[in-house]
Amino acid sequence: MSLVRTTLTLFSLSALAPVGVAAQQAPRAPATLTDEFNDPATLSRWQWHHRVEGWPDLTRKVAIEPRTEGGVLRLEPATSGWYEDWHAPFLFQEVTGDFDVTVRLKISGRASDLPTRTWSLAGLMARQPRKVTPATWSAGGEDWVFITTGIGARPAFSVVETKTTVDSRSHLELLPACGGWIELRTVRTGAAFVLLSRCPGAEWQVRARFDRPDLPATLQVGIAAYTDWDSMQARFGQDGAAQFNVAGVPDGHPDLVVLADYIRFRAPTPTSGKPLTDATVSDAEVVRRIGG
Repeated sequence: MSLVRTTLTLFSLSALAPVGVAAQQAPRAPATLTDEFNDPATLSRWQWHHRVEGWPDLTRKVAIEPRTEGGVLRLEPATSGWYEDWHAPFLFQEVTGDFDVTVRLKISGRASDLPTRTWSLAGLMARQPRKVTPATWSAGGEDWVFITTGIGARPAFSVVETKTTVDSRSHLELLPACGGWIELRTVRTGAAFVLLSRCPGAEWQVRARFDRPDLPATLQVGIAAYTDWDSMQARFGQDGAAQFNVAGVPDGHPDLVVLADYIRFRAPTPTSGKPLTDATVSDAEVVRRIGG
């Protein structure tokens, strides 16, 4: 992909939105989208991918639970996967223009410190909305980026997964991660997406940088979760997304519990110079420019 040499503000980027996408309603300031997950009533502000497009519900449990130190969002997905055309739970709000979003979360199995099923992860997704239903859906229309954490192909080994999907072609990378509580962050400035993670007491680490000039001004941004890829593949095979998205795997073996302490949105720190995705800009410089 070619590099974009300009950085667009929240307002100038929204002006580029296709008719019928960002023009439907006035965009909300990023800070108003923040949720500390202390009040169950705030769930009504969020949308679900499966409800918006009319797909089966792939969540086992979702609730905001009170805790002594403050509430948490508890999310348990059923057998599912965000890969190419495959679907999984996705809780989102629409965001127009540039944004800086951070989620603090913890991943575990239902009865263990880490999930026991491979490809059990959760984190931040920024996805292009699709005006489809199961009846009008066709393959090849998924466009998104994400950063998640959990278990990949190797059991008992915590990772951060970064993935960019263009026309339902997904490219991913797995990197070592700390277990327990972790912060994940996505910063959008124009076409540039910077994905970062931070362990408790540590500095931000750049995990991936994607140049996505194809993505529109308005995106669905929020928390995605998925688990138990092996059950999906055993039932439907590598090319069975169309069948899975309608039928799911009711007798699968999902094993993922996501606790999200908060998700916080803000406008990104103004930046100038080369795009954040430019290969000549170091990771250290990117962190300095976007701030902490």
